[in-house]
Amino acid sequence: MTLKQEILKYSRQETMQPLSPWFDSKLNELIDRGVYTDLPNLEDTGKRLVSGLIAYGKKYNIQSVALGMSGGVDSALTAALFKSAGWSVTGLTMPIHQNPDETARGIEACRALGIAHKHIDLTHLYDTVLANVKSHDHKITSETEALRRGNLRVRLRMMTVYNEASAIRGLVGSTDNFSELAAGFWTLHGDVGDLAPIQSLNKSWEVPKLAELYGVPHETVEAKPTDGLGISDGDEDQFGFSYLEFDIVLLTLCQQAMPEDRAAILDYLNPATEDIEKVSRILNRIKGSSFKRQNPYNLEHPLQTNRFIGLRNLDTSLWQGT
Repeated sequence: MTLKQEILKYSRQETMQPLSPWFDSKLNELIDRGVYTDLPNLEDTGKRLVSGLIAYGKKYNIQSVALGMSGGVDSALTAALFKSAGWSVTGLTMPIHQNPDETARGIEACRALGIAHKHIDLTHLYDTVLANVKSHDHKITSETEALRRGNLRVRLRMMTVYNEASAIRGLVGSTDNFSELAAGFWTLHGDVGDLAPIQSLNKSWEVPKLAELYGVPHETVEAKPTDGLGISDGDEDQFGFSYLEFDIVLLTLCQQAMPEDRAAILDYLNPATEDIEKVSRILNRIKGSSFKRQNPYNLEHPLQTNRFIGLRNLDTSLWQGT
């Protein structure tokens, strides 16, 4: 199987409509340039990420991590990398009106990876909080507020994971990947923890293939990506484009000197007429979520603009030689 065929398989693109000629040509370019890495380089990437986790644990004298196990490939790969780095890993399944198949995959991933597992059903807590909110905000249960209810779910889960991390004197593992980071497909104060081993990895190839290499069960690797929040049947249904299409645009732009503005970006990409709408939707998604990647946005002191720089330098100096 060629690298391109593997990418189409692991991205699940082959189960959807074929790539258009423009997207297909851009994928070929990324493969030719080595942006979509071959298996030996991907294996090396995994080893380097594990080495990074080992180094982090030694530097900060911490070896325990808690994370939510959603039943998806991202959390499973995150757990597998921590486990390979010698960390003590606790995976939590925390269903809230959940598809039982998702919870079952999360439990099975913990078993297959040999990590500790805790099951905490948060459905009753969620229902109680939702009823409380509804007492002063009737809109919360309307069809148009599904996103708000979804964010409430994920923040309740993160509270639970942070409590577990505190109990084991550890950190919270972030499970978001580079594609989700760029798409803003994560909840502020909900999905992001303390240490993010896979946040540089694309969803369409690196995450699922590395997951397979690190012993994540096939059912999880091949599962349709969902947010687990009851908002839609799948991530890509919400997007209006596939993860592979998103990554093709994202990685094409991130490997170049960035054009000055949106018009210049579109000129550089030069999509076919039939793809302009989809490419524009992808760019809108990245632009519309940029505030998340700058959160919190720090306003500089009006008179002493070097305070944040000074604090960063102080942090660096204090950790030197420790």
